[in-house]
Amino acid sequence: LFICEVWVYKEYRGQGIGSQLMVKMKWKGHERASLAMQKANYAVKMYKDVGYKTVDENAKEYIMVCDL
Repeated sequence: LFICEVWVYKEYRGQGIGSQLMVKMKWKGHERASLAMQKANYAVKMYKDVGYKTVDENAKEYIMVCDL
């Protein structure tokens, strides 16, 4: 499965929508997810909270993986 971009509209942020997506991916049988995210992205904390770990980074982005 490849998802190009996912974001939550500003007015819906902070409601657990992104976290719920991570749970649903696990239920669908996916074992691992990875992403590249700009360091300034508001969602970095959410991804860390649901289990993503930074495996690499450059000046602008984190490369993160999560064993679902």
